[in-house]
Amino acid sequence: MPVLARLLALLLVACAGGCRHFELQPPEHFVVLDEPEWRGYALRAVNADGVVLAVREVDNDRAGSLTFWVDAIRNRLRTVRGYALLDERPVQAATGEAGHQLRLGRDEGTQTYDYWVTIFIRPPTLLGDGQVIVVEAGGRRDEFARVQDQIGKAIGGLAVR
Repeated sequence: MPVLARLLALLLVACAGGCRHFELQPPEHFVVLDEPEWRGYALRAVNADGVVLAVREVDNDRAGSLTFWVDAIRNRLRTVRGYALLDERPVQAATGEAGHQLRLGRDEGTQTYDYWVTIFIRPPTLLGDGQVIVVEAGGRRDEFARVQDQIGKAIGGLAVR
């Protein structure tokens, strides 16, 4: 077997076991949770006040654009989940990929919650389909406000691989 073919086979085996297509460093004073506590997420971290920062990876096998995914997520969160859209803005990953951030809010009883959803697209490669990388952050508004700058820096430091 040629050397290049061996290297590609080794890379495929290594990535099949849960290779993440991103790197993100949670803010200081956030603790990364163990896998049983974050099922469905590639990464999930929380601070002592209950503010959560999490990342999901979704296969983008139909090659949906950033605009498609932003519209789909925005529509679902507003119409099905009851979130109010407070703001949205373009963002950029540390590795240069364009992304889009939705800033939403929702009242539950006497509490108001803030929820940020940031979407990046990782294009397909020779080794497989692309991914939608969704970074979620949220918590009670007062607690979230104390760490939102740190969360913004963590999201801006995301590296897409």
